[in-house]
Amino acid sequence: MRARLLIIVLGLLALTGCSSVGGSSSGEPAANEADATFSLRMIPHHRQTIEIAKVAMQKSKDEFVVNVADKIATAEAGEIEQMATYLRSWNIQVPGDDANATHKMAGMMTVKDVEALKSATGKQYDDLFLATLSRHLRSGVDMAKDAQAKGEHIGSKALAGKIIVSQTEVLDQISAKQKS
Repeated sequence: MRARLLIIVLGLLALTGCSSVGGSSSGEPAANEADATFSLRMIPHHRQTIEIAKVAMQKSKDEFVVNVADKIATAEAGEIEQMATYLRSWNIQVPGDDANATHKMAGMMTVKDVEALKSATGKQYDDLFLATLSRHLRSGVDMAKDAQAKGEHIGSKALAGKIIVSQTEVLDQISAKQKS
C-alpha cells in the first residue's frame, strides 16, 4: 500500500511537471509530496480510529472510555473533511474506504487487532481499547510530526500541529487513567 501511495503521489507530481501540487492565488506555498502523503495516509488512519471508537461507544460501560471515543471520533471526522478538501484542491483523489488495504499500511491496526477489540468484553475490552488506541494515536502523532517537518502547505502543516496537540492530550489522559 505504501509503495502504491508513493507511485500515485509521484505520478501526480510528474503530471504537474514539478515537485509540488496545487497552489494558491493568495501566495500560500503549494503542497509538496509530504503534504499529499500526509492526507492520503491520515484519512484512512482516522477512519480506522473512528471505526473502533464507534465500537467503544456501543460496548463500553466505562464513562472515560466512552468520552474519549466520542471526543476522538468527532475531532477526526472534521479533520478527514479538511484533508479531503485539501486533496481535492490539489487534484488528488481522496482515498476510498478499503479496510483490507488500510490494515496493511504502516501505523494501522491489523485485522487481528480490530477483531480482538470486537470480541473482548467488560474491563478486558476497556483496557484493550485504551492500549490499542494509544498505539494507534502515537503512530498518528508520528505521521503529523513528519508532515510538519517536511510539508510546505500552511493549512496542512497547521492541521498536523493540531493533531499533534490533540492526540498527545488524549494520550496523556489515557496514560493517567491507566495509572489510576
